[in-house]
Amino acid sequence: MRFEVENRFSALEKIINRACDPKLDEEQAAYLCKLGSVLICGNLERCVEIVISSRLSKAPPQVTSFLKSFFKKGTNYDCEAICSLLNKFDSSWGKRFETALTDDVKSSISSCYAVRNSVAHGGGQSLGPRTLKQYFKASLELVAQLEKAVSP
Repeated sequence: MRFEVENRFSALEKIINRACDPKLDEEQAAYLCKLGSVLICGNLERCVEIVISSRLSKAPPQVTSFLKSFFKKGTNYDCEAICSLLNKFDSSWGKRFETALTDDVKSSISSCYAVRNSVAHGGGQSLGPRTLKQYFKASLELVAQLEKAVSP
């Protein structure tokens, strides 16, 4: 699990760094920053699936089948949604996760989803390179706390 999550973040970081390249013209940077917000959210959603599925890998096949179909739906996994999901499996997971997150992480993730949803639905919301890096770091912290929360 850890290897797959690290690879996902490594690939995403390359795109984030490219979007933050000061040599880019403003228009290119703006497009890459918008793309970056979409990719951060998509990566976060996939990492939630990886972490939870890995933790429950020894569950009966029915649970594995349920998880595969559940995660196909796609969800905006802000901190509240992740906490709610964790509580469905084990309330201690939800509590550990919720108490570990800072307000900055929660705010950054919510804001990233706001930009992502605006971009995805034709809105004009945008962000700059500094904010994009902040969102990336927040998503990295969130996944690290998620892994800790579901650890035995």
